[in-house]
Order: sequence, then C-alpha cells, then structure tokens
Amino acid sequence: MFKHTPVTQQNPTFIDLFCGCGGFSLGMERAGFTCLAALDFNPQAVAVFRHNFQHVPHILEKDMTMFGPDELDALLGNQKVDVVVGGPPCQGFSTARQRDGANHGARLKDDSRRHLYKEFLRYIGYFKPRVFVMENVLGIRTAVGGAYFTAVQHEARALGYRVHPQIEHAYDLGVPQKRRRQLIIGVRGDLPGYFPTELIPAKRAIPQTNLGAALGDLPILNAGEGEENRAYDVDRRKCHLDEGGETAKNYIFKVLEVNRTKRLTAHVARPHSARDLRDFAKLAEGQSSANAMRAGVEFDFPYDRGSFSDRYTHQSRFKPCSTIVAHLSKDGLMFIHPTENRSLTPREAARVQSFPDHFELPIPRTHQYRVIGNAVNCRIAA
Repeated sequence: MFKHTPVTQQNPTFIDLFCGCGGFSLGMERAGFTCLAALDFNPQAVAVFRHNFQHVPHILEKDMTMFGPDELDALLGNQKVDVVVGGPPCQGFSTARQRDGANHGARLKDDSRRHLYKEFLRYIGYFKPRVFVMENVLGIRTAVGGAYFTAVQHEARALGYRVHPQIEHAYDLGVPQKRRRQLIIGVRGDLPGYFPTELIPAKRAIPQTNLGAALGDLPILNAGEGEENRAYDVDRRKCHLDEGGETAKNYIFKVLEVNRTKRLTAHVARPHSARDLRDFAKLAEGQSSANAMRAGVEFDFPYDRGSFSDRYTHQSRFKPCSTIVAHLSKDGLMFIHPTENRSLTPREAARVQSFPDHFELPIPRTHQYRVIGNAVNCRIAA
C-alpha cells in the first residue's frame, strides 16, 4: 500500500478524473496536494487505486457519462476543489492506430472515446477549480485534422479559463523513458498568473536518467520465473549503486523509495516460446529487429517481414526505455530486458513509469501490465 504522508487542511485539494491506477494522484500527493476523490470505470485500475490510496475518502468505479459532478459534489459535502486533473482515454487519438485509418485520414473510424474530454470539461464547468490539467497522447494534436485538440481548448476557454497546451518530455523530467505527452493546462480567468514555457523537474529528479539506473538492482530472472512477493537482493543493490553512481542512487531511493519498501512485489517474468527466446538472443543491446534484419540477421518469427519488421526491441541500459504502453499486456516483445533474455516484468514497467516500489499491484499479471501502461506518468505532477 502507498504509505501516505498526512497533510493539513491548508493543502490545496484536487480530484482525479479517469484516474486509472493512480499515477497522476501519486504525483499530486508527492507535490503536497490532498486528493478528495478519484473516478474511473475500469475495475482493475480502481482496485489498484483503492489498495494504494486507502486514505482517499472517495474512490469510485463510475462511468462519467452516467455519473454527474453534482453527484460527486454531494459525496464531497461541498468541499472546495482547487485543482482537477485527469487523463481521458487516449486510444481514440493514438498515432499507433493511424496505420489502419482508425484515427486518421479517409478511413477514420468513429470512436466514442474521443468525446470523453467533454465529460472532463463538464466537471470543470461545475466545480470551477482554480487550475485543471488534462493529459493525453500527442496524437490528439492531429487526429481528425486536429479538431478535438482545438475543441478542448475552445470549450475550456468558454468556461472562463486561460488555456495553454504544453508537451511533456518525460525523459527531461527524470523518467527513464521516451515518453512525450500532451498537457492542456487551464487557469481560471479571474486568477493572476502565467504559464511557464517548460515543465520544471521535481527536486527528487535527475533529468535524462537512463533505463539501467532504474532496473539494475533487481534480482535476475529467466523467462517464466519470479515471485509475486519476495525479498530484495541487497548485495546486487549495493553493486548497482556502486556502479551507477549518483543517478542510480537518486532513482532507487528518491524516486522508487526502496527504503520505504519491505518486500519486492510484481517482479514476475512472463514465459516466452523457445522461438522467441532464440530471436531475442540474436539482438544486440539497444537493437530492434528492423535494424538487425538490415544488418543481415535472420529471425525465426513467422510473420511478414514488412509488416512486423520492428517486432522485437532489445532495450538498452544506456538509453531511455521505449514508451511503456498497455500493449505490454499482450506479449512484451518490444520491451526485451537489456541484459536478461526475457521481456520486462510488471515491476520493471512500473519503475520505468516512476511508480515507487511500495506501490502494489494486487491484480493478475495481464492487468498489472495494462493499468501501468495506461497510467499517467507520476513525474508530471511531482
């Protein structure tokens, strides 16, 4: 369970909409805000949120199209809401779905998730917070010709907010990941203030931390090995800290907070076929299957080489990880461990997303990957 630090009534308050498993809320609490409520319709994500944020008074499994802000207000007892944060589902804007025309071009497919930003703004219009922050993928800028990107800003301004779109570079905020996300930030028009031109890393962060710093202390696993709850390998951690220097020490203790965690959880590697393991072994650290094929490497995987040329990616200790996505729940083939012949475990994915080790995932492994991949990165808020 997330070990909450008590706060006082002077702390500014927030609600988290489309909260997922709690990445945004974790960052906000680390920054000194008090969470009044969190809402999401996904039962596994809500289960994880409830397990880790037992101090939050209202954690609701709700479809926001069917549950209005007046109903939440009644639960809150008319408490003041200073900030509203949230990440409406991004699949309707993802550039990954532009290849089949789902989110782009003449073959654009209707997707009701593109309209969920309206539910977010419905809560903004009701609670009138001082500030709101909405997070989404960069694809919102271009999906449907940028119509939704423009609409979010226009409709928020109509509610009385000064609105500023800003791109978050997770790697520059101290996250070992190639993650870029779109923020849309609003400040209520009656308040003074301005938008900074860039996000400032939290004090606990070292910008441009690479993947090796985040994973190097974890116990070595083969594919299919691991335990849901086990002791740390303290000798391996010592070697990692000696070799990784200040960056590794900072990430292990200040970001992952291992000193506040008694046991290592969710470090269980999925099994892989013998064929996949042979193909993994053909890749050099930091190499994708597309690059390897151009160099003459022949793989065993029985897929069209044109469509699946980037099927495998061997991550590197000396670079940021590829963007953690919910597709990790399917196979993990684009997230091969830098030094071990397997894909990343849920705990490793959570570490790359900057979740501390005491953030637990008491759900089946497939769902662990999915909720972590869908999470807003903790470092946005803190």
